[in-house]
Amino acid sequence: MKILLLGCGNVGANVARQLVPRHPEIECIIGDLNLANAEKLAAELGPRATPVSADIRDPARLDALLDGVDLVFNAVGPFYRSAVPVIEAALRARVDYIDINDDHDVAEALFLDPSYHQRALEAGIKLVIGCGSTPGLTNVMARMLADRLDKVREIHLATAVPFVPDLLSPAVIDHMMHITAGEVVQFVDGEYRKMPGWGGRLEVPYAAPFKAYPSFFIGHGETVTLPHFIKGLDQVTNRIAFFPEAGAEVWRSLIDLGLGNSEVIEGLGISPLKFLTHHLSSDVGRKSVTVDLSDEPWAVASRVEVVGERSGAEVRCVLEHHLDLPTEQAEDSTADPTPTCARLVIEAWLAGGVAGKGLLAPEVCLDAEAYVRAFAQETGGRLIETETVLKRDLYA
Repeated sequence: MKILLLGCGNVGANVARQLVPRHPEIECIIGDLNLANAEKLAAELGPRATPVSADIRDPARLDALLDGVDLVFNAVGPFYRSAVPVIEAALRARVDYIDINDDHDVAEALFLDPSYHQRALEAGIKLVIGCGSTPGLTNVMARMLADRLDKVREIHLATAVPFVPDLLSPAVIDHMMHITAGEVVQFVDGEYRKMPGWGGRLEVPYAAPFKAYPSFFIGHGETVTLPHFIKGLDQVTNRIAFFPEAGAEVWRSLIDLGLGNSEVIEGLGISPLKFLTHHLSSDVGRKSVTVDLSDEPWAVASRVEVVGERSGAEVRCVLEHHLDLPTEQAEDSTADPTPTCARLVIEAWLAGGVAGKGLLAPEVCLDAEAYVRAFAQETGGRLIETETVLKRDLYA
């Protein structure tokens, strides 16, 4: 079994570190634009890992790399640049594809254009998009709750993360600005609508040790794929909170100052966004946006709320996942649960547990209950479930 893994950043490298030792049947080709990074990771993983130079902008090179491969896993961010080129190569090579895409506009381009699904069906392959923590785990949490109801009307997703400058790598800043500094897709009143990123403020309550945090619209794939695969929905929203609130205010100020703009400033040769990524990577930049976290949990939380009907009653189901952050950062660990989420999807694919063909998302092709339970068990995360009957007889 041969897998091409593209991208040796934090997520890609940690997926490989988890996957290769567990599966001696796998031959893993490690591809990165920087060959030295691929060579370093391959040397760490042993003889079943082969380093190669990979440029997702070069179709001929991608075609050569996908020749004879059974699966390509794409961890090259940002996905608004990388996803479609690699998907096109997978379609040409008739090779299954999995990624961790977390950009809303990529999900729009793929799922709102029926040709991608049709081409994947004709090629006989699976294109599984958005298999990280959010989107990914959150989609499957929503499916797990939806499956317990007769009819689903609303799904509301939210994530709460501490505002920690040390966790804001250049890639994270680029991505976060991309999904908060412009218009983002939400599903409102039965249709896709563009809403202002970092708008739609709502106090979202979390179970202890978290509390209620002001949360704001972000652009992620869930608001595109969940209405696509779960029919009859009226609302799907997705919000994020930086805590404490001072962190959210810092982020709002960066957006308002135009520092998310990617256009190069004439005469300077650098965009505001490029400046910001470098500035926040410096000691002075990190200190300038540091906030007091002493009264907050050192953890992240994901919350999925599903409202619908069961046996004639209106029911609200809520599932939260709480995950402690590591107190020390090592090269082979990450505060981001995405590598574990992605590795579990790849393992499901290896075991024949990814259902269907064509263009897919985790909520339609995985065993929802098994996936969520496996993730919580492996990460030590806490699952908190609540259910409230909002109205006992909808038809009285």
